[in-house]
Amino acid sequence: MAAIGSPDWVAETNGALGLRDQVRFVAQAIVRELAPRRGGGAVLAADRTPPSTAIAQHVTDFARTVLPAPLLHHSMRSWLWACMLADLDRIEYDDERLYVAALLHDVALSDSHRPGPVAACFAVHGATVARDVVIGAGGGAAFADDVADAIAAHFNVAVPLSWGAEAHLLHAGTHLDVVGLRRLEIARSSVDEVHAREPRAGFAGHFLAAMREEGRLRKSSRAGLLWRLGMERSVRRAERAVACEDQP
Repeated sequence: MAAIGSPDWVAETNGALGLRDQVRFVAQAIVRELAPRRGGGAVLAADRTPPSTAIAQHVTDFARTVLPAPLLHHSMRSWLWACMLADLDRIEYDDERLYVAALLHDVALSDSHRPGPVAACFAVHGATVARDVVIGAGGGAAFADDVADAIAAHFNVAVPLSWGAEAHLLHAGTHLDVVGLRRLEIARSSVDEVHAREPRAGFAGHFLAAMREEGRLRKSSRAGLLWRLGMERSVRRAERAVACEDQP
């Protein structure tokens, strides 16, 4: 049985969770929810410069064109968190691939690239869009596949490092930004730097509206199942925590 979110699973299911997969996915979500949270508050560099390659610039321009501001800032924060967690965990990665995957991971939530109601999973649809964007920017098939696989997997409960550093880190960065996973491992000063650079204004409301729609249209997707499991509560709890941290 292919692992949920893996390329083989995507090829077999197009992102729809069968009954067995739903049971597995719920079990994984419960385990993560009950896992102890680590602290530490490491001071990590938030002042990072995006890759200067032609592909990265093309993707930056594309993202600025199609993503609404809350999602664009979220994508940039996700990249910054991913880089910071890579430093914390001492993980080597390809910065260009990670940056491109982060900028494109929510492309399927943009008005111009949202899937129709017959699509099984917005993340899998977004992976297909991202692959085409990378190819159109001059990237090779291996580059495009790595980006697409990372995006297709990012809505998993977990993405192991064995699936590739970029996929693992994209998941870590996006989940830190959305539900605060591992945020306590980063010093408040570093968190504040990220939020000053890429503001969170309007993100929670925009994201939750998109996920509410995913839950309505794609009940058998990972997003749909997480919505029924209480995603809204987790996102709002994370947003309140950020607001409390911002108080003097």
